[in-house]
Amino acid sequence: MKEILSSRSKRQLELMELLADNDWVTFTTASETLNAPVKTLKSDIIELETLLAPATIESSKKYGIRLATNFGFCKTSIYQKFIKNSVEFQLIEKIFLHNFSTIVDLADDLYTSVSTIKRIVLRVNQLLQIEGFTINLKKMQLVGDPHSICNFMQHYFYEKYGVAESLLTPAQLPILDQVGLQIVKQAVPNEPSYNLDFSLLNRLRFYTYTIINLLKHNSENQLHDLPEKEFSILNDTYACDEFYSQFHLPLSPVNLNTFFYLFFSDQYVDSLDTARELIKVDRNAFLKYQKIENLLQEIEKKMGCKCDNFDDIFMSLYNLDCQIHGRTYILHNKNKEFLTSIKNLYGHFPMELIHSLQAIFYSNPYKEYMIYEAISILFTRWPNLLDRLEYSTPTMKACLLFNSGKDYMNMLSERITYYLRGRFSCTPLQVTSLEELEKESSQYDCIITNIPEIYINNIPIIVIPLIPDAKSFDKLMLVYEDYFDKK
Repeated sequence: MKEILSSRSKRQLELMELLADNDWVTFTTASETLNAPVKTLKSDIIELETLLAPATIESSKKYGIRLATNFGFCKTSIYQKFIKNSVEFQLIEKIFLHNFSTIVDLADDLYTSVSTIKRIVLRVNQLLQIEGFTINLKKMQLVGDPHSICNFMQHYFYEKYGVAESLLTPAQLPILDQVGLQIVKQAVPNEPSYNLDFSLLNRLRFYTYTIINLLKHNSENQLHDLPEKEFSILNDTYACDEFYSQFHLPLSPVNLNTFFYLFFSDQYVDSLDTARELIKVDRNAFLKYQKIENLLQEIEKKMGCKCDNFDDIFMSLYNLDCQIHGRTYILHNKNKEFLTSIKNLYGHFPMELIHSLQAIFYSNPYKEYMIYEAISILFTRWPNLLDRLEYSTPTMKACLLFNSGKDYMNMLSERITYYLRGRFSCTPLQVTSLEELEKESSQYDCIITNIPEIYINNIPIIVIPLIPDAKSFDKLMLVYEDYFDKK
């Protein structure tokens, strides 16, 4: 949703994405890529220096510009800073949390005018209505489909704050976890003990917090035909009192059933046994079941690795249809980034998976997000799949020419092969001239050397020190990824 940002912020974010994905970028390249004058980009850099601190943007007359960061800075940090600095996203958050009851108070808090607020809302609503809701300035609420509002705001809070501890108070966390785990246990009754890892618990906290605020401040979006499930936590007087004390919302049967309804639709299937019973009477469920089962079995056969976590992965893929109600990111598409990294490292096997997943989720309006989520599920919950892919990675044939003896080049060849896990097949060359090197190198994919004066058309030349350091191996991996990305 970069389009929600102002045109200047959007351009600056795209500049940062360009720098984050490359080492040095010339001003000419940046100008052509972003369709912006060099003078404008130089002004952007001055503003970005303040926004991104302590990260900086280094410049060189010869090489251009690059992002210089410390060890704690990553791409996620960039998106967080842009979300936090965006007036547009601040406005959406303040409306959702109902921080202000009038547009005048909202404008004062954002240090802008009422007319500017109205212009922003008019523009942003054109984008939000595609997501299933809009901003209503008369009611000072987000109005529309509750699922869509919760989905958007959950991912917004996740991208802005990263961990729930940054959003919630220490007193709120324990009671929020107690309620969230109660809902999960209610949804998965066949699991005697349901343990959540940090990632899942973190998401659960953000989503529960989002639903609480929807119920507190967004009366326009009430749900109908709620289930009438019973919750044992309602018998815990202390829990009910503590929940109200922390969130100013009663822990009532209606509210808990609303929580449950927004978490799990009637289509949610709680176990593999339930799915097997369902496919006996529902042909669409049968076809979906069959496609997912065939996919997992084909992967096992092709990669030669058994899926030890078969049931969990199967049910996660099966329930994606009823758990994803819209986009799965706001600015930072981590699932797509994950897929790109997998593809760069392991060739085009993930692309084959995408075709199979498209056949499973073809009728869902959110299939693009579901496919990326499914890829993430497959690789993160099937660890030995990555191990098997390591054995099938393509190899880049490299020739070595260093200002050193043959024995030292043999050692370098072994070291490069070892550290980069066989992605480079290195052959030391014994040549006496650059002309001879040019002839010999035609048999290889690249040249690795410590001689910067070597230049040959149509073949990548990677210059590294005589004693390779961490940056040397990073440089080699960038060349490797770029080479196979173009294949």
